[in-house]
Amino acid sequence: MPTKLKTQEIFLKGTPISRGIAIGKPFFFSLIEDSNPEFTVAHTDIGNEIERYRRAISRSKEDIVLLQKKLEHEKVVEGAGILEAQVHIMQDPMMTTQVENEIRHTRKNAESAFQRIMKQYQKKFNAIADPFFRERFKDIQDISRRVMAYLRESVRVSLADIPPNSIVFASDLTASDTAEANAASVSAIVSETGGSTSHAAIVAKAKGIPYVTSVKFNWKEAPKDALIIVDGRTGDVIINPAPETLQKYQVLRQQLLTHLHKLGTSGSLKAETFDGYSIRLSANIEMANELELLHQYGGNGVGLFRSEYIFLSNQSFPSEDEQYQIYRRIVEKMHGLPIVIRTFDVGGDKKMANKQAEEEDNPFLGCRAIRFLLKEPEIFKTQLRAILRASAYGDVSVMFPMISSLSELLAAKSILKEAQKELSKKGVVIPKPLRIGCMIEVPSAAIISDLLAKECDFLSIGTNDLVQYSLAVDRSNHAMSSLYTPTHPSVIRLLKLIVNEANNHSIPVTVCGEVAADPRFTPLLLGLGVHELSVASRYIPLVKNAIRSTSIVAASRLAEKALILPTAYEIEELLNQEYRKNVPEDCFYNC
Repeated sequence: MPTKLKTQEIFLKGTPISRGIAIGKPFFFSLIEDSNPEFTVAHTDIGNEIERYRRAISRSKEDIVLLQKKLEHEKVVEGAGILEAQVHIMQDPMMTTQVENEIRHTRKNAESAFQRIMKQYQKKFNAIADPFFRERFKDIQDISRRVMAYLRESVRVSLADIPPNSIVFASDLTASDTAEANAASVSAIVSETGGSTSHAAIVAKAKGIPYVTSVKFNWKEAPKDALIIVDGRTGDVIINPAPETLQKYQVLRQQLLTHLHKLGTSGSLKAETFDGYSIRLSANIEMANELELLHQYGGNGVGLFRSEYIFLSNQSFPSEDEQYQIYRRIVEKMHGLPIVIRTFDVGGDKKMANKQAEEEDNPFLGCRAIRFLLKEPEIFKTQLRAILRASAYGDVSVMFPMISSLSELLAAKSILKEAQKELSKKGVVIPKPLRIGCMIEVPSAAIISDLLAKECDFLSIGTNDLVQYSLAVDRSNHAMSSLYTPTHPSVIRLLKLIVNEANNHSIPVTVCGEVAADPRFTPLLLGLGVHELSVASRYIPLVKNAIRSTSIVAASRLAEKALILPTAYEIEELLNQEYRKNVPEDCFYNC
């Protein structure tokens, strides 16, 4: 091992996934992959082979249920919901009857049959261009690894019992890997691959474990006893820190812990500026059990429920009654707070695991979201009827994704009317009309926001896609990350255009992308005239603090300055300077 790696201060750069600062010793986590046996079983042994597979599935399910209970005890509700979805996957025909039929028809051993079915699904998921949905296959891989370990009767590698103060280095991690991690022992995670939408990342964030990905490092030459610093705010990984570097980060870490504890007690405080301007601060959710954090942190409702999560990896779209029961349960758990249900954002690059669809050269610009739903009106109406029925139990709005023209919005509203008429014929009474909104995610929608506002009760800006499509930059491409700049003048001007048209038509406008969860942007968005911010529940305290640390007068002046600056760099520097001035104690961004 080179002496340089043992003694010299080394700086590595990655992509920050979960914010925070950690100082500890490296723990190199790697999966043990055994060779997969394949052999033909006798006719008389097929029943025994199927029973052996069922035992492996049953034991795997027991493991996941225990992990789920562990996360619930730790109040990691997002992670518990992810593992609940894994339990459902293990009940799916993909994991049960398909594998058992494969054993019967091929007379191959359970390991071989199981792996064959998993490879079929991997091929289908690999055809999906969107990294967000390709990440969903990791849940299946996670389960597959556990099932295969029981079939082989091999020892699984686990993060449950590792030395305290460990910085975990890994090629990649699964949701159950991070679920097993003890936050008291795992100080941070550093991986070569993985994204912010991966379930491993979601669980790490929920546990408060700093996480940096896209770090390239020669593991064979890694110093096993070096001190490591991980800065989950900037993506910096420092090996063998110099004494002055170590002292600096020790102070920063303590300041951050103190600040986070203070923010966590803000649930009873209002989301309003210090001169009395109130903002609706809502949550983006994917699963029902995420609502616990919403209520704990004093959120004003759900600004975005991503409904497609209810069927990912399923064999088919859920029936009307299945959807109705899910929506009703979530609406009832709102306890009277409003919820916006976005209709399925699927199709094109976001296909279901078994969904046969035409391959597209560029699925990001293909048949997805509202385009898919308008081509599949029965699927669309089924969902709309379920939402309408559930609306009887609370304050429900519906939102259409990726609208790019007025004709799409009008067609969607027409199908909603058809769904209402069909329910009416069956004697189903809808007590009040649904509020209707649409997502502004593409430049064409932003430019005609005046026309869309006339037909909507509210608008919602999805900044992640709006930035991507406006700048022609794939936000998942790390090589292009420097070009993905939400502070680009064109983006700020589009935001202003959308907000102006919404205000001109007296309807509220929400921002629900990653920009909304970045407290440096909070005064700018308020100054532009945004009425509501919708963020992941865990960011509510952080954004609420930013709202309470500014005034609407100062926010308006900040927006005026930003709108005349010519470069993304200058706008970002303006936001950073103002944030340091208004929220000097926030170590997430200022220290």
